[in-house]
Amino acid sequence: MFKFILSLGLFLLIFVVTMRTVFFPDYQHKVTPCSPDEGIDYITLTPDRIGRFQRALQIQTVSMSVHETNTTALEVMNRHIMESYPLLHSSKFVKRETFNYSRLYIIEGTDPSIKPILLAGHIDVVPVELEKWAFSPFSGEVSDGLIYGRGSLDNKNTVFGILEALEVFLGSGRRLRRTVYFAIGHDEEVMGLYGAKAITEVLKGRGVQFSYMLDEGCVVLKEGQFPGVSAPVGLIGVAEKGFVTLQLSLEHPGGHASSPPLEGSAIDIMARAITALQDNPMPTEFGRGVEVPMLEHAARAQSLPFRVLSSNLWLFSPLLSKVLSLDKVSRATITTTLAFTMIQGGVKSNVLPNTVTLLINSRLLPGDTSQDVINHVTRIIKEPRIKITTMYANDASPISSTESEGYNILHHTIKQVFPGAVVVPSLLMGGTDSKWYGEICDDVYRFAPSYISPADIKMIHGHNEVMTVKNYEQTVNFYYHLLRNVDTSYERFQAKDEL
Repeated sequence: MFKFILSLGLFLLIFVVTMRTVFFPDYQHKVTPCSPDEGIDYITLTPDRIGRFQRALQIQTVSMSVHETNTTALEVMNRHIMESYPLLHSSKFVKRETFNYSRLYIIEGTDPSIKPILLAGHIDVVPVELEKWAFSPFSGEVSDGLIYGRGSLDNKNTVFGILEALEVFLGSGRRLRRTVYFAIGHDEEVMGLYGAKAITEVLKGRGVQFSYMLDEGCVVLKEGQFPGVSAPVGLIGVAEKGFVTLQLSLEHPGGHASSPPLEGSAIDIMARAITALQDNPMPTEFGRGVEVPMLEHAARAQSLPFRVLSSNLWLFSPLLSKVLSLDKVSRATITTTLAFTMIQGGVKSNVLPNTVTLLINSRLLPGDTSQDVINHVTRIIKEPRIKITTMYANDASPISSTESEGYNILHHTIKQVFPGAVVVPSLLMGGTDSKWYGEICDDVYRFAPSYISPADIKMIHGHNEVMTVKNYEQTVNFYYHLLRNVDTSYERFQAKDEL
C-alpha cells in the first residue's frame, strides 16, 4: 500500500511539473521590429550624429569626488549640447532649466491631465588609469565599427542617444500628448547631490509626480548569455540594491611588538571579526526579490531543463537558491553582501597599534535595511569593544511593477529595436540617480540599450571602454521609438497561473 501511495504521489508530481512546463504563461509581447528600410521608422547613424557623440567622449567630464568635478569640462559639454541640438534649444514647446551643471528639459505635451514621465542620464564619468588602456580613453576614435572612449557605455551613450532622438522627433513637427522630462546629471558618479538631488527637490516642491521614469541601468545581454536562452535578453531593472558603508573601530592597548598580549593585538581582534563575518554571510533570500519574475518571464524561451525549473519555482526554489549561491555574481542577486574595502592600523613595524579601523561596504537587497546589516555584524562578531558607525546609507529601492503601463512600453520598445530579444525584469546591482528621483515616481525602471556580454560589463568603470557603432545606432532608435510609444496604451499583460 505504501509503495502504491508513493508511486501515485510521484506520478502526480511529475504530471503537475509537466503540465506547468507545457502550459506556463508566455510573458513576451508579439512585436513587429522596426526596419532600417522604413525611413521614418528608423534613424540612420550619419557621420554628423557619430561626430556629436565622438566630441562628447573627448570632453573629460571626470568626477573625482563629491567636491571635485571638472567644472571646466562640464561647461564645455553643456555648450556642445546647446550648439549641437538647435531644435531642442529653440522650440517653444520645450522648457529648459539649469541646476548647477545639470540640465532639465521639459517637452510639453498637449494633454496636461496625463501624468508625465522622466528620462534621465548623466554626462560625468569615472577616472581612468591611463597605463591600463590600450588606446586613449578620451579620443572618441571610431575604427573598425567601434567607438572608443570613457563614457561610451556609462553614460554618454544614453544622454546623446536621447538628445538625437528628441531632435529628430521635434523636427518631425509632431507633438506628444504626454509631457516628457529629460534630466541630464553632472555628478551621478559621486552621488548626484548637486544634480539629481537638486532637481528632485525643485520638482517635488512643484508637486510633480511621474507615472514612471527610465534611468540608466541593466542592458541587453548578447545571445546565449542568459541561462537556457539562445536569444538576446533585455533586462529591465525594476529595482536597485541599496548600500551602507560601516566603519568598525577598535581602541586597544598597544605596546612593543616584542611582548604581544595573549588575546592578540587590536589587529588580531579585528581579524577575528573579519573571519567571523566571512564565515557567516547574511542569508540568501531567493523568492523575495526580482529573481522569481525574472525566471518566470524567461521560462517559455528557455530550453530544457531550464524551462522545467523556471516553470516550477514552487518546487525547485531551494535547488536554485543553492545553485545561485555557488557563484559570486549570481549570489549577489539573492542576498545582501558584505565587502571589506579598507583597513588601517599601526604606525611602525615593531609597535602594536592602539587603534584599528575597518570599512565594510554592504549592498542591500530590497527588503533589507542598513539596521539589518548592523544587527547582523553585531551578532556575528560578538565583540563589544568594536564600535560600529554608519558612514553612509541608502536603502534599496522598492520593486517596481512588471504589469504597469511603463514596463509594457519599455518591453515593447526593446523588442522593436532588438528583434527576437526576450525581455525580463531584473535587479540592478549598482546605484543610479534614480535613488533621488524615485520619491516622485510611481515606478522606476533602469535600462540602457547597450548590447553587451557579461565580460563587456567589466569595461564600465574599468578599462578600454568601447561600444559598437551599430549599438549606438540602436541606442538612438530605442529612445526615438520610446518617444513614439509613450502615448500608446499597450495592454497590461497579466499572466494567470492556474496550474
